[in-house]
Amino acid sequence: MQPKAFCFFLAIFILAVRSPIFSQQNDSAAIAKLLITDYATMGNMDIPAHVKNVSNDYLLIEKGQVWPIETELDSIYRKFANRKEERTDFFEIRTIKSDGNMAYGLWHLRSTFKEGEKIKELKWNESGVFRKENGEWKIALIHSSMSTN
Repeated sequence: MQPKAFCFFLAIFILAVRSPIFSQQNDSAAIAKLLITDYATMGNMDIPAHVKNVSNDYLLIEKGQVWPIETELDSIYRKFANRKEERTDFFEIRTIKSDGNMAYGLWHLRSTFKEGEKIKELKWNESGVFRKENGEWKIALIHSSMSTN
């Protein structure tokens, strides 16, 4: 390949990689990974990992209430810390949109809880706001509503 042709294709590649569409796809994938990783912290009650995944002003809207991080930790993580339950989460991500350092997402979550032979399944429709801090996506807000479907 001629040097001029190589430079031309390299320039096109660099422009494509830096384009907003490519960036949004990378951000969407990073946010989806963050969600899956963070929800896994509820399965093993890993408080430090969860706190690392959220912004310092994180809020959870749960059961019609607005919970700061400490209320969430008391109501979910600490309350169920001694349970011998296995949690498995299944996500159906409907959309993730980002613009600069802010993003929002909408997903359906189905979780199964197994304790011995007993299995329980719960479903939620959820949305979230995400913020990029120091180059890393964090969860700033989650709104969780139980689903009857």
